[in-house]
Amino acid sequence: MSSDQKPLAGYRAFLSYSSHDRSWARWLQRSLETYIVPRRFVGVQTPAGPAPRRFRPIFRDRTELAADSDLAASIQAALERSAFLIAVCSPHAAQSRWVNAEIERFRGLRGEGRVLSVIVGDTPGQSHQDSFPPALRYREGEGEAVRAEPIAADLRPGGDGRRLARLKLVAGMLGVGLDELVRRDDQRRNRQLAAVTAASLSGMAITVALAGAALVARSEARSQHAQAEKMINVALVDLRGRLEPIGRLDLMDRVAQDALDYYSGQNPSDLDPKSLASRADALRLMGEIGIQRGNLTEALRVFEQASATTAELLARSPNDPGRLYDHAQSVFWVGEIARERGDTKTAEAGFGRYRQIAARLYPIDPANDKWRAELGYADTALGSLFLEEGRPADALPAFQRAFSVSQGLADRHPADIQRRLELAQCHAWLGGALEKLGRIGESRVHREAELAIYRPILAANPTLREARFATIVALQVLGRAALFAGDVDGARARFTDAATRAEALLAEDRGNMDTTSIAGLSQVYRGEAELAAGRLDEARAAQRRASVLLDAAIAHDASVALWRGYRDEATLLEAAIDARSGASADAQRLDQSIASRAVSETPGGGANTDRFWLLQRARLQLGDDLAATGRSAAARTQWQAAVDALSAPGAGYEPRLLVVLEAADQRLGRRAAASLIARRLSDLSRLSGRA
Repeated sequence: MSSDQKPLAGYRAFLSYSSHDRSWARWLQRSLETYIVPRRFVGVQTPAGPAPRRFRPIFRDRTELAADSDLAASIQAALERSAFLIAVCSPHAAQSRWVNAEIERFRGLRGEGRVLSVIVGDTPGQSHQDSFPPALRYREGEGEAVRAEPIAADLRPGGDGRRLARLKLVAGMLGVGLDELVRRDDQRRNRQLAAVTAASLSGMAITVALAGAALVARSEARSQHAQAEKMINVALVDLRGRLEPIGRLDLMDRVAQDALDYYSGQNPSDLDPKSLASRADALRLMGEIGIQRGNLTEALRVFEQASATTAELLARSPNDPGRLYDHAQSVFWVGEIARERGDTKTAEAGFGRYRQIAARLYPIDPANDKWRAELGYADTALGSLFLEEGRPADALPAFQRAFSVSQGLADRHPADIQRRLELAQCHAWLGGALEKLGRIGESRVHREAELAIYRPILAANPTLREARFATIVALQVLGRAALFAGDVDGARARFTDAATRAEALLAEDRGNMDTTSIAGLSQVYRGEAELAAGRLDEARAAQRRASVLLDAAIAHDASVALWRGYRDEATLLEAAIDARSGASADAQRLDQSIASRAVSETPGGGANTDRFWLLQRARLQLGDDLAATGRSAAARTQWQAAVDALSAPGAGYEPRLLVVLEAADQRLGRRAAASLIARRLSDLSRLSGRA
């Protein structure tokens, strides 16, 4: 028996496991003994007494048991001196009489609440019940065995992952909520990452600079060039891995710029394939970081270089699926940045080219899930662009094709969280297209299905950013549907939930402008619901918070059309609050500024776009402001302009457009027209599922 397992000292936990799972038991012992309990919990009363600073020692190295006897004396002594028992569950453990005996004996000593479980193994999709020993599947109840449903941390592929599994066990031993423990662990990891990053940043910058020097030195051999390029990529990947979790990608600027300066001076046609591939990988990485930070102008320049690089590789090997795939990624990002900047013509050309490349990939190997998924991504990109251009009828079939691909992949890989997340996003896109087509009931079904996918994923991994971000967007959409239907309380609940989640994510994700902007939009929506409920002070507070957040995003990169639109929505909310507060002149000034700007940015032909809606709402509010100051003729001009635009062919049936049209008709005294629109809105409310 090792020195750290003296029975007299007592054990924080007893690991019960099958010999087949010895490596997992070693990891668990090491992982739990090195965990430092947050100071907030040290000394707090737990099921086993005051919480320690560390969970050590933990008993692992059992002696062999006699084949015909009860538990050996040494094992019995260790069980008696252990505060908890952790059962390492697997199909092997389920068949082990010794694991079962240890659980039964410990439960008799300490009770049910001190037995914790963790499932291990490498068979994804296998029923967890197959891993539990009988002592966990059944417990004694009034003279007979009662079937139990044990809860366990899950270390299998697609399960909790090592970090969350460890925290689940720690939470059980401390008797605290998992969410609080995860938050505190995140804070500690962020502090550690920040300290390590600060110490290594200068070294990495030097690494990249030396790598660049090695690359430009003509006397260097080709192998040294390849090694230098590898150094650059390793430095970039490693630094991103350190900085992204703590929201400090801004610290990467110097290193990235050194690498970019070197790559910008290269001529792709002069490089060998290996160097070209390294160059493309590094450029795409820097481009993705630029997008995350909201630097679209710089990101576009980088991705254009990446596209030229992958095009050169593809020209040398035109039928190589790997080259096709790499070039598809570069082409996609060039189109995506154009879309985010409002350049829909360039974006459509880029996404069209992206789909052509994906369509070439798929026939090469139809069984390759990676190629199949790429075709779905291409349809999603085109559909999202069509939606922004006011072409929901064109977007819908693209999204339906993408959904079919995603559903098939999720069915084939039920334990793959990423496939489930992608399926959820396909539900979101379909819901968006159906909403703009006025098919509200169908839209709501897809949005609820989206949230139903996120819930179990976040229950297992509360820190997963992608699912957290998408949940915020889904709540916004469902809140908007409730508001259109007249369910103000339901809308407030959805928007408040979205805003709370967004602020929590933003606190952990500093410098990410996507998070900043979605948090700002959540506050805009919350303010609109508060205004609809007559709570002016709450509406004003939400509007001011929204303005701060969206101003920060635009200051970062004013070329992002989406962020400008969000900021204009915040300004319209401010004007509406001013008008309700009696400051009609201030409201008029704000509405006029939005209307003037929206005219220049709104596509013609009554296109059903965000800018189109923004312009009509500004006209409606401006008319109200003018009427409040006695300028009735000017007010009617604004209302009529909104009615004419919204009644034009192709204006669409989106609820928010109909709300503005009905209000404008009412102002103009067009009661029959307003009544018709009101009935249409009532039908949409009914179809949305509202009682």
